Amino acid sequence: MLLETYEKNELLMTTNVYGKTADGENMAFRGDLVLIEGEYHELSGKKLAAKAVLGQAVMLADATKIKLVSGCLRMVEQLPIFVEKYGKDLGAECTPIFFVLNLRGEYMVELEGKKYVLLGQERAMVWNELMDLFYLEKGDFKGLSAEDKMITMYDGAKDYKPKANLMPFTEVKSHICEIAEAGGAI
Repeated sequence: MLLETYEKNELLMTTNVYGKTADGENMAFRGDLVLIEGEYHELSGKKLAAKAVLGQAVMLADATKIKLVSGCLRMVEQLPIFVEKYGKDLGAECTPIFFVLNLRGEYMVELEGKKYVLLGQERAMVWNELMDLFYLEKGDFKGLSAEDKMITMYDGAKDYKPKANLMPFTEVKSHICEIAEAGGAI
């Protein structure tokens, strides 16, 4: 499974959910997804803390492709890093939704042939924000395992229609703002 490969390569951190869904065909992850890895520390034999992450990541993947991904980017400038590292693993039906701390407004961009939704936020509680975007309620998740809740989130994402029109990434970068130090969860 794809997420098992990420785990083995130490790309999944601060894990809240990690496991197979009840159907056995998918794996779910909630936590932080490494964008820029930390340096290797020779004395300890371990990697140092990641230099950048997709915070509060919500992911559902099958054996080879990411079906759903969302999370919080500290800066919109980190989007190309995500695209370079994980873009090849995105499934055809996957439209990543990222909450971005240094943006205000809603934008859609296309990088490497894939559309990305960027939602400016001063602070983000990704899971709750996705529930609102997909018109899901707590009752929709009642009785489900943490992993199977991701299937419900994925099903909700299928009907999501972004409001933003497609624009060049360079134009979106002209809409950056200061990050409120107390406001960021990342």
